[in-house]
Amino acid sequence: MATTTSRMMVLSMALNPCVITRALHMPMPMFSSAWTRPSASSLSQQYPFVSRRLSTQHTEQGEAPSLSLYDRGQIPAPETVKQLKAKGIRPYFYFIDIHGQVFLQDTRPKNFVSCYKDPKFLDFFINRIKPNATAHFPEYPWLSPCGKEMNFVEAADTPIVFHSLQEGQLLWGGTLRTPFLPDQLRVSMSTGRIYHPLSRPIGTIQEPSIGVGTQRGFTLGLLKSSMVLSELAANLDQDSLLWQGQRCQLHHLP
Repeated sequence: MATTTSRMMVLSMALNPCVITRALHMPMPMFSSAWTRPSASSLSQQYPFVSRRLSTQHTEQGEAPSLSLYDRGQIPAPETVKQLKAKGIRPYFYFIDIHGQVFLQDTRPKNFVSCYKDPKFLDFFINRIKPNATAHFPEYPWLSPCGKEMNFVEAADTPIVFHSLQEGQLLWGGTLRTPFLPDQLRVSMSTGRIYHPLSRPIGTIQEPSIGVGTQRGFTLGLLKSSMVLSELAANLDQDSLLWQGQRCQLHHLP
């Protein structure tokens, strides 16, 4: 019986690229005593302008202050899950935090150890994100479809987070790139978070009641705060960024 089950699992993975992608790139435990995250206080002393941003994006433990739906006790409706499975559709639920880390919703705790890290999986998953236009699970604004799978996605801010800046290119997902346009940066006056336009919009605003964070996610990606600190903060003030000898004004958002 075990041998038959194993063969069926192998056959399923061979026929479904989503299954094999998920299986090969599940998060693996990674532990290291050599690296420690700098405290918010030490970073804010080095870069005074971004101290407000640190207070909204990091706690002293380096974790996002906002919790996922699952961690707030909001579990996807079992009846809807059952109905989709009866139609041959497999729903999965994901959370993307403000650092761009991707988790299965039921992962606990959510941190660097437990997030997805493989660049191929991240490119595959994040590059397919689009607005959730289905009638299912409206609390999940985003969807990353893959064949018979519906991957419903919740984001702490925008679903796309730019995590690195290399040779004039912003990196997101695993290895995906967007040209860095410093004169197109946006800053939220309420949170201090900084955003950059996406290479292409991932949707259009169809409902006026949609949340502000979701609206931004259609056309903007969040700049990861640690990247702002390391690459931009020394030349950044509340209204502008000095970049390669040119002063670029920041566009204000609510």
